[in-house]
Parts: sequence; structure tokens; C-alpha cells
Amino acid sequence: MSMAVNKTTNVLIEAARVLFTRNGYDHTTMTDIAREAKKGRRTLYVHFPSKEVLLRSVIEMELNKILDVLRAIAEKDVSADRKIMEFVISRLNNVRHTIFRNGSLRADFTRFYLTIDSIRRKYDKIEISLIRSILIEGRNQGLFRFDDADVMATLIHYSIKGLESPYVRGQVGSNVEVQILERHARQVILRGLGMNI
Repeated sequence: MSMAVNKTTNVLIEAARVLFTRNGYDHTTMTDIAREAKKGRRTLYVHFPSKEVLLRSVIEMELNKILDVLRAIAEKDVSADRKIMEFVISRLNNVRHTIFRNGSLRADFTRFYLTIDSIRRKYDKIEISLIRSILIEGRNQGLFRFDDADVMATLIHYSIKGLESPYVRGQVGSNVEVQILERHARQVILRGLGMNI
């Protein structure tokens, strides 16, 4: 894909995201998106044959932003215990930020849950792989003790994923200072990885 095509695609996806956020999915037309992107409808349809395909691309763009942050954390030159905690907290905060940044689209979340979930499955695999690499690093540093890195990475990933909704809704940690919440999360995760803290 040429840089011009890639740039055009990104402009169209961002225009769709802005309008889905502002007006909601149902109240946004392909014509609105082309106008917002300052592109012709023909250009829009060359890149995206339908509004549904654009929605999937918006979701993927948002997930890629979160994944970029998580990859950067996994590559940091810090101890594995600090890295896994930053990974967990950052993931929860980035999901919350993404949901709140996307306003009206947030209201459509339940309606599009199956679409979002099908897209997230491939991202789940990547995240589990990143967590696994941090765990192995921690075991090699003599910090973590566990039997199976694949199982432990999967458990941590789905535990974080299970916390997303209550965390975003403020049901977890809303009446607690951030430092206290992070301290408790640190105890649960690091003790589960065999650390004496």
C-alpha cells in the first residue's frame, strides 16, 4: 500500500471515528464521512465498501493505539515486576480513555459487542504473547515463580479483560485513591506470580 493510499485511509477512518463519536453510528452517513474527510464519496467507497467496514476499521485503529502502548511497555528496560504492573494499569487506563474519548460510539458498545469481540480476539493473542514475554523475563530475573508461562499469561490477560467494564464504569476503585488501588493490584498480581511483597 502506497503512503498516499495509507494516508487517505487513515484520514477516512479518523473522519468516521469523529462522526460516530459526535453523532452516533446510525446518524452518520457515508456522505457525512466523505465530507468530514474532505474526500469524494467515490474515494471513500474505493477504500471502504460500507459503513460497517469503516466501523471495524475504527475499532482496529483504536485497538492498535492501545497495543502500541503495551508493546512499548513490554520492551522497556525495567524489572519485570515493574513492567507487568505498568502493563496492567496502562491497559486498563487506555481502554477507559478510548471508551470515553469516543463519546456516542460508547453508547453503541453493547450493540456492536459481537463485532468488537471478534476483532479483539486477534489482539487478545498478541497481548497474551506480550504478557508471556514479561513473565518469562521475570522468571529469568528470579522474580517470578510459576509452572506454565502460557497458562499464567492467559489467566492474567483475561483477568485484566474482566476488569475492564467495572473499571470503566467506576465500580472498581472509584472511591479509592489511585495509589491505594495500584498497591492492592500489585499485591494480587505479584503474589500470584510467587513474589514475596
